[in-house]
Amino acid sequence: MGRKSFTLGRFLYLPGLIVILTIVLGGLFKSLLISFGYFKEIGMTEFTFEFYKKVLTDKTFIESLFFTLKFSFVSSLLAVVIGAVLAYSIFFFDKTREFYLNLPVIIPHMLVVVFLLNFLSNTGLVSRILFQIGLIEEPTQMIQLFYNKNSIGIIFVYILKGAPFAGLVILQILKSMSINKFYAARNLGAGVFSEIKYIIWPDIKNSMTKIFLILFSFSFSSYEVPFLIGPTKPRALAVKSYIDFTKNDFIYKPTAIVINIIIGLIGILSVLLILRMEDRDSESFF
Repeated sequence: MGRKSFTLGRFLYLPGLIVILTIVLGGLFKSLLISFGYFKEIGMTEFTFEFYKKVLTDKTFIESLFFTLKFSFVSSLLAVVIGAVLAYSIFFFDKTREFYLNLPVIIPHMLVVVFLLNFLSNTGLVSRILFQIGLIEEPTQMIQLFYNKNSIGIIFVYILKGAPFAGLVILQILKSMSINKFYAARNLGAGVFSEIKYIIWPDIKNSMTKIFLILFSFSFSSYEVPFLIGPTKPRALAVKSYIDFTKNDFIYKPTAIVINIIIGLIGILSVLLILRMEDRDSESFF
């Protein structure tokens, strides 16, 4: 009876699963058709690679691609490194502060953007304080962190969100390790760097790589942060795709979908790398 109920329960998921797969796969299939030039609604019925060629040879796309790669790579790398430092500090010096890692994770990116704009923009609180105490002659002399090509503001947002996430994951790994290893190493005269290199690093390096790939994929495909505080040229790929897709002229939709497909392929590549690392970890474990 129990086994029959379990089997029946599994089949109860099918209607909802079929609807979800139909919508998702149907939308994906339609998008692929449009990207290859088959857009029957506006009279395009011939398959072509012209839109892929147009996007990949477009100077603005190349600029957007490198701009997106830059802030995604830098923010993800710094977030992982800072997260590892936070995890190490909390594990060895003050375990009660783990709560402070949880708080930034649950705060939406939009709120972080609003917070930074209110504090660090040219019209924000910090610039006005510096103006009042005479360190700058006018608030507009504040270092420009937003709306420019250096993408410092974007990187800062992703670090504030990504570092606590990385710290939480790495902290759990440290908690699973035997504390006796560290006591033994210290009794034998090992310093902090030797402790990190020979005890901690072998256990966390794969996890740090996975965290980096997760954060990189998210920031690379993210839309709202670069849209709100990023430059108008070059735009992040997701922002460029959205703007092209929402233009009134339907002829821009195929190129917008091509950009989305490229973003998706990079995300899929990251997932495959993570799965490959998982398989390698499983093989080494057994």
